[in-house]
Amino acid sequence: MAAAVRSAFGWALLLLVALWQQRAAGAGVFQLQLQEFANERGLLASGRPCEPGCRTFFRVCLKHYQAVVSPGPCTFGSVSTPVLGTNSFAVKDDSSGGGRNPLQLPFNFTWPGTFSLIIEAWHTPGDDLRPEALPPDALISNIAIHGSLAVGQNWLPYEQNSTLTRLRYSYRVICSDNYYGENCSRLCKKRDDHFGHYVCQPDGSLSCLPGWTGEYCDQPICLSGCHEQNGYCSKPAECLCRPGWQGRLCNECIPHNGCHHGTCSIPWQCTCDEGWGGLFCDQDLNYCTHHSPCKNGATCSNSGQRSYTCTCRPGYTGVDCELELKECDSNPCRNGGSCKDQENGYHCLCHPGYYGLHCEHSTLTCADSPCFNGGSCRERNQGASYACECPPNFTGSNCEKKVDRCTSNPCANECRISAICSPRDSMYQSVCLISEERNECVIATEV
Repeated sequence: MAAAVRSAFGWALLLLVALWQQRAAGAGVFQLQLQEFANERGLLASGRPCEPGCRTFFRVCLKHYQAVVSPGPCTFGSVSTPVLGTNSFAVKDDSSGGGRNPLQLPFNFTWPGTFSLIIEAWHTPGDDLRPEALPPDALISNIAIHGSLAVGQNWLPYEQNSTLTRLRYSYRVICSDNYYGENCSRLCKKRDDHFGHYVCQPDGSLSCLPGWTGEYCDQPICLSGCHEQNGYCSKPAECLCRPGWQGRLCNECIPHNGCHHGTCSIPWQCTCDEGWGGLFCDQDLNYCTHHSPCKNGATCSNSGQRSYTCTCRPGYTGVDCELELKECDSNPCRNGGSCKDQENGYHCLCHPGYYGLHCEHSTLTCADSPCFNGGSCRERNQGASYACECPPNFTGSNCEKKVDRCTSNPCANECRISAICSPRDSMYQSVCLISEERNECVIATEV
């Protein structure tokens, strides 16, 4: 317990010492530059001469403003010089300090803008400058001034004359390092670390280093254009993306993992592109556009996922309209007319005596013997038309077609698996395919 108390006391003492040292450093300095002192007759203020000459040093007292400067405590500080010369002399500049010229009077408070100053010149016969070691009448001269004084770098020259002496000097008030402002009351210490990145202006305000901003210049300026909400930075000209965003400026959202044909406006979305569907936009709803399956100028219509329908141009057929349609294959022309395929259909070339789109109309009568292959002609409509009665194995309006015995698919009733029918004049032949090894069974049937 005692050790803990001693430790706490020690820390408190160190803190007090640190605070005292910071206060003792002061906020500014009153500087007095002695330039020339003249005591041509070598006399003391009492009129007695110095022996062998007036070995002169100075005591300076700086205090608060008094309308009538009077002796008393040096409330703003005091300083003494060593012996600077004998009788009349010029004072050399010694900017290194050490109590010499210019004299330094630091203060640790806000400079009030007014002051009182007492400068005393003393004679000493030896090196001991203590008051008690001096002769009773060792004073050479006493100068007192008071007035206003603003903080600044410019020296204010002054010359003081008395009956026996003359003193020429200058003075000014400047702020200590890291103190700024009209009264040296603003503390500012430049830094470039985690707590700030700035230098100090003459008035003590902060001036941020390039790339930094904020009250204490601790906020980096991100890459130009970096999205304010989606991006951030830890150093200047950087743009780090928050989760769900990507791109140089963090303005591009990241779609759902596995999204194939989709985009997003907010992270983890999967908004499908046109023609795609499903949770991951991987279902093709526009097969027509993506694959163009229809051929020969056909029109493609989507009908569901990976499904489509082709509308063929005239003359084409098939699922993809890949097959050219020959309309003459259906033998549309009648009465022996010949068929000719055309781009948009067919054309029937009729035999003499027949007309119509399919040569279905006749101008013949039985007198013209219109029936072929031994067919017999019979008058109709009082001789205005006719009808042919065809012999076996022939058919058609003029008996012009030979009967195909396989048209009725008779082999289907005789073969269990698959059949091929081969027509003959008066009979047909059925070839039954019994197995995949092409075993065949030939059945001949008479008609």
